[in-house]
Amino acid sequence: MNAVRLEDIARELNLSVSTVSRALSGKGRVGEKTRARVLDAVRESGYRVNDVARSLRMRTAKNVGIIVPDISNSFFASVIKGAQQRCRQAGYVLIVCNSDEDSTVEEELLHTLLSKQVSGLVLASVVESRSILAQYDPLKAPIVYIDNMPQGAEGYDSVAIDNRAAARRLTLSMLDRGYSEIGMITGPSSQSTGALRRQGFEAALGERGVAHSEAWIRTGSFTMESGYREMREILKLSRRPRAMLFANNYIAYGAMNALREEGLSVPGDMAVTAFDALDLTGLIAPLITSVNQPAQQIGSRAVELLLDRMRNPDQAGTRVILEPGFVDGDSW
Repeated sequence: MNAVRLEDIARELNLSVSTVSRALSGKGRVGEKTRARVLDAVRESGYRVNDVARSLRMRTAKNVGIIVPDISNSFFASVIKGAQQRCRQAGYVLIVCNSDEDSTVEEELLHTLLSKQVSGLVLASVVESRSILAQYDPLKAPIVYIDNMPQGAEGYDSVAIDNRAAARRLTLSMLDRGYSEIGMITGPSSQSTGALRRQGFEAALGERGVAHSEAWIRTGSFTMESGYREMREILKLSRRPRAMLFANNYIAYGAMNALREEGLSVPGDMAVTAFDALDLTGLIAPLITSVNQPAQQIGSRAVELLLDRMRNPDQAGTRVILEPGFVDGDSW
């Protein structure tokens, strides 16, 4: 989308740029008819990106925005906690937004945060490619990507774990425990977290020469509903896997509900491992064997990168890879 300038609107309406500016800001003397003409032209022109640019140039508030796909997920709640702690230390306020796993909502939130004059953004994007976000490049607003890395964003600042390596290690551990019939429910292949975790799973099986059924690998979304639905489909098969790897905590929780409905025990009938199924309460039984991302550290390091980018806007992008933790539960 080409940015529309104030000069373009002024030329179209045969008005001065200062008159158009006063009409938009509501400051200064502008006739009501003229103001209405300007506002109508703005609505029709898609001027909003330049409006955001003006807000960014002002930058009167020390605000950082963060957009996550599911604020109710404990992983993202911990990311936000880490980001907020680091923001407070630096004298910034964190504005939190939830995209609900919807790329359209994400774009709307992105524009809203920029129009609120945030100094920078931490973004757990759900888009496949950052082409949707490319329209904001001229605004020079620093962005740090976490969790999912959209195609085309490789040169930007980012914080994550090595998802492929983590899934490979977890799968190898399952093989070492004697499980050879292993299935997986992963996230969307359009998101790097989903694609890389599946790649790591398949790489481990290939290294050990273990064949697997494609019917045992299901692609869903990172939600409990998806985990439940895809697990139900696997349970309909005449030949089921003996163990499952789930690509995030919500998929695992949904799938566990499906297993219980079927009257299957874990790990007696089905061994289970997952990403980020970290139970801090000790109430979940069985305790799920899990690879856990250092969520608070991801949030904190993302804000640190953002602050550094504000001080050094022309430096090369920094990719921070953190080490995940491991909980050896009793689900396998």
